[in-house]
Amino acid sequence: MRRIFFAAAVSSLILTSCYYGAMQSAHTLGKNHITITGGATLPAYFSAQSKQEAEETREDYLVAYPTADFAIGATDNIDLGVSSFGFGVGPMVKYNIMPPQDPTAISAMLNMNYVIPMQVMMPRLSLCAGHRFDRDLEIFAGADMGYGPDLANIPETSDGSHDWDSVDNTFFSCLRIGCQYELKPPGSPNAGRTYLPESILFQFSIPLDISRSMILAGLGVTY
Repeated sequence: MRRIFFAAAVSSLILTSCYYGAMQSAHTLGKNHITITGGATLPAYFSAQSKQEAEETREDYLVAYPTADFAIGATDNIDLGVSSFGFGVGPMVKYNIMPPQDPTAISAMLNMNYVIPMQVMMPRLSLCAGHRFDRDLEIFAGADMGYGPDLANIPETSDGSHDWDSVDNTFFSCLRIGCQYELKPPGSPNAGRTYLPESILFQFSIPLDISRSMILAGLGVTY
């Protein structure tokens, strides 16, 4: 029941989630494991001038974005799910090439996102490698790339709303690094605590296709 309520809450985030930096570590979930992840991505410009110029010109302009993901372990090495980002939602598949019991993971994830305001598809490929220290902490690094509407440069109409008819398509990419901490791994004293999140994730993403110097900080909570 709590998953249903959580899913209803994060469904309201679908139309505004960021397309830089998939909120995912390198490891897959394991067969039949189901998770729901909600979070937020916050932009940080390296100078006040860059932020001011972005706000005034609306070029390379990013704001705080929520994120939402639902995933299930189809096998020990494959996750299937639904991910929301870039003003839309769509299916995702993730594959870890390493044995599931190995502390090191090397994975690839493909999202096919339907951008609702423009009614077009936005594919995104995420490559990630990570290492799990003990049973609690995973450190990971990865790269994301994709093609679709340039959501960092959305023109505005005279009334201040998004002019979706004038948005160009572009390639986008970023580098990301982060960590995921398991709050109740199997066998731990917290394993039976129903309302405690499974894990928290924190990551930094650096957009490679944006001219302004900035970094994105992301925080995710998984149930």
